[in-house]
Amino acid sequence: MRSVTIVVALCAAVALASGSAWSQDYLTQTVPPTAPYRADLQRMYELGIVIGDADGSYRPDDHVERAELWVALNRLIDVCRMQGLELPEDYEPYLATYGRGVRDHWGFEAWERMTKAYVADRRPVALMMNLDAPIKRQEFARLAVGVMRGYGALPKDLTPAEVAIGEDIMVRQSDGYVHFQEPMPRWELAVCLSRLLDHVAPGL
Repeated sequence: MRSVTIVVALCAAVALASGSAWSQDYLTQTVPPTAPYRADLQRMYELGIVIGDADGSYRPDDHVERAELWVALNRLIDVCRMQGLELPEDYEPYLATYGRGVRDHWGFEAWERMTKAYVADRRPVALMMNLDAPIKRQEFARLAVGVMRGYGALPKDLTPAEVAIGEDIMVRQSDGYVHFQEPMPRWELAVCLSRLLDHVAPGL
């Protein structure tokens, strides 16, 4: 009887362990094991900066949506805050005030936080900016530079493109160029966020 109990207990432990490992790895199941960006994606996932889709997958080749970028940058700012790094004029996101229409969008609170912390220098105009549209690399570069400057890491006399390339934040494509006017895929977002975090919070 005792041996049966032990076997049952061992089977239960294995099932729980494999279930836990499966759930932890589900985000990267759509990522090739040899993908050069896998380590950066795993790091951003473990830090809670990138969480993937509602079903827990990631779809690395999908384009990054504008609101998705804002929310990811907010999570990066929160990770920095836990390390004792504060942005000037930052505030707790839940203190945001809301109106109607575009302000009810799930990503707008993240944008509001960035404008109040001067990471972003203007608010979106509802009729002109699609919050769910794919972003171009230039848009990421501009906000990444805002984050770096917010933490006092950069001079103010360089363009976002110059800073992002010079600080090795952006990913160079196979031809050696960044292609700022092209949409950014999600795998590239994970890599750029990882590099950005290295810049503002070295050693994390």
